[in-house]
Amino acid sequence: MNNLYRKRLASHLKEMFKYLRLVFNDHFVFALLIFIGGLGLAYSNGLKGLSPHLWWARPVIVVVLLLVLQLGRFATLFQDADVVFLLPREADIRQYLKGARLYSEGLAFIYELFGMFILLPFIQVTDSMPVFDLAMIAVAQLLLKDSLFSLAIVSRFQVKASWLKQTFWFKWLVPLIILLVSVYGMPLIGLLLALILAVGLRVADRRFNAVPFDWWHAIGLENNRMLGVYRFFNLFTNVPMLKGVAKRRRYLDWLLNSVKATPKNTYLYLYSRGIVRSGEFSGLYLRLTILGMILLYFVRGTWLPIALAALFLYLIGFQLIPFYWQFDDIVFTHLYPIAESQRVNGFRRLMFALTGLTAILFLIMVIIANLDWQMGLITLVIELVEVVLMVQYYLPLRLKRKK
Repeated sequence: MNNLYRKRLASHLKEMFKYLRLVFNDHFVFALLIFIGGLGLAYSNGLKGLSPHLWWARPVIVVVLLLVLQLGRFATLFQDADVVFLLPREADIRQYLKGARLYSEGLAFIYELFGMFILLPFIQVTDSMPVFDLAMIAVAQLLLKDSLFSLAIVSRFQVKASWLKQTFWFKWLVPLIILLVSVYGMPLIGLLLALILAVGLRVADRRFNAVPFDWWHAIGLENNRMLGVYRFFNLFTNVPMLKGVAKRRRYLDWLLNSVKATPKNTYLYLYSRGIVRSGEFSGLYLRLTILGMILLYFVRGTWLPIALAALFLYLIGFQLIPFYWQFDDIVFTHLYPIAESQRVNGFRRLMFALTGLTAILFLIMVIIANLDWQMGLITLVIELVEVVLMVQYYLPLRLKRKK
């Protein structure tokens, strides 16, 4: 069973690295560096305006630690067929879960330590805790995370103890109490409480060795975890594992009715309804647009917001181009007595509408965030030029290259 998890983990990491290479392309890395730099500068400037012993500093520390505690989920890598093929080896499932816990908990500890590292300057400026107290809080945080993994393992067995199924208490309420005790002047007691909780849940886990494993529940949890991972990758590239579901979306009929069903609008009619009702591409467009608007609201500066708006506008247009071939697998589209140039023109009009709408939203956020009409005018000119270049020149080049 240990070898089985190692093989699945190697295959899983290979798949994740394949998508990460597509996600962290040159454009996204550049945008990410700009965002991290702007966020770090804003964080540094914000710390300079803070003073020691603020009344709200400790509640913020507790809330942040509690939220960071929820990062890192239990990766069992179960598959749907395991309910049949691994059922004869159910007695050895603990060995499999041991490997899964080792990988998942090690990754989660990195998240916890990184969260503490980010929070450390804020703690030093507003509270000036001794280093030994900070160390005890960090260890208590890791013990709390260990407790959550013990609870995750127990929840995958058919346990009848109802108190162990109350995940809200162990994920939120109990950690909140321990963090409050640790941050509000008693880190040693908080550490002891976290240690008792971690040991207690490990002992409780061992008591259920003979309890049947809940295969369907465990497989469902893993499928939901991987669905979240694939949805993140789908922000940047096409993910075959995500099956798109067409939705009617009647509330957008008024928008679609503006495209008349005439022979010259054949592909524009098809593409406009496809993009609205496709969960994959419409979700991709909305998520990237909303993410760009949020970043533009928090990023300040003279040229940084303009560069970020241009970069996200290009990223959105770049990710929408594969929609051109969305209907190629439908045989009827090849029977249309319509020239290829008309199809390109229809998709070009759709791209112009979508990128134009995004450009307007980005312009509004730049003006709201910076209250500078001169910067808004420069952003408008750059976005207008970028949309025209992308739709009129870059898009036909990409389509020709694909052929």
